[in-house]
Amino acid sequence: MEASKAWIKSDGNIVASEAKIPLSHTSDDQDDVDAVIRYRYRVGGQIHESDCIKFGGQAMMSRAFAEALVAKYPVGANVDVYYAPHDPKNAVLEPRKLDNLAAQFVFTIAFGVIAVILIAHAVAGKVLYAGNGVPLFAYALPLVAFIVAGLSIVAFVKGRRQAKASAQWPTSPGTITTSAIVEEKIEDKKADGDDTPGFSQRQQRFTLRYRVDLRFAYRVGQRDYVGTTWAWGWTPIYGRREMAEQVISKYSKGQQVAVYYDPAQPGIAVLEPANRQGSLAPLVFGAIFAVGGALLLAFFMNVGFGQ
Repeated sequence: MEASKAWIKSDGNIVASEAKIPLSHTSDDQDDVDAVIRYRYRVGGQIHESDCIKFGGQAMMSRAFAEALVAKYPVGANVDVYYAPHDPKNAVLEPRKLDNLAAQFVFTIAFGVIAVILIAHAVAGKVLYAGNGVPLFAYALPLVAFIVAGLSIVAFVKGRRQAKASAQWPTSPGTITTSAIVEEKIEDKKADGDDTPGFSQRQQRFTLRYRVDLRFAYRVGQRDYVGTTWAWGWTPIYGRREMAEQVISKYSKGQQVAVYYDPAQPGIAVLEPANRQGSLAPLVFGAIFAVGGALLLAFFMNVGFGQ
C-alpha cells in the first residue's frame, strides 16, 4: 500500500465484469457471490491483464455488493490502472480501499489466538482451563467480538468524516442510467423435525426484501465514471417496498443530477452528501458486537463450568 503511492497511472479497459454464484452454491439468499472484473492496460509496448481491484484480494460478498461493484465497472469502460514501475504486472484499480485488509486483520487475529491456545493444549497434553473452569479457547469469542466492534467504530468515524468532506467536493453533471427496485425472495425451507404449526413438509415460506439499484454516469476530465452511491452509509435493505420506492421516486432514468466526486479519486462519488440514512449502521453494528463481547466475557469470568 505504501509503495503504491509511487505507482504509475495508466489507461485501462474493462474486458469482463460479472457477478458469479459458485456452482456448488446452495444458499437460498445467494449471499456468497463473487464479482469477477478483469481489465487490460498497456505499459510500453506490452499489454497486461489483471483482476485486482483493491489490496487484499476480492472476497466473496453479498449479491447486492457484487452487483454494485459490477455496475461500477461495466464492460468496455475506460479506467485508471495503477501499476508498479518495476513490475507492471502488479496493478490495482482502487489502491486506497482498505476494507478487505480490515477483514483479513480480524481473520488473522481470531485464528491466531485460536492457534496459540491449541498449541498450548498440545504442549500440555490436555485441554487448559481458567481458574473458574472455562476453557481458554472460549475467551477467543469475546476477543473477536471486541475487534469487530472496534473496526465498526472506525468505519463509522471514517464515514462521518467522508460525509462531511464530500459536502465541499466539486460537482460534475451526471445522468441517471438505472433507477429500479430489486426484489429478492428468500426461501425458508422447513427443516427436518420442524413442527411449526401451519408449516407442513410440503409448504414453503418466503421473505421479501428490497434494495435500490441506482446508477449514474458522470465525467471528470477525459474519464467516464459510473457511480452507485446515492447516500453515504451501508447499503440499505428494506423490508417494505414502499421504503425503497421513496428513494427512487426522486430519481428517474435519464434525469440530470449533480454528482459530488472526490477530486483525489474521482471514482468515489455521491449524489446526496448530506443524507445520513444508513450512516449509523456501523455504529449500531459495533455496539451490538461490543455488548455481546462484554456479556460473553462477564459470563466466562463469573460462571464456572466445572472441569
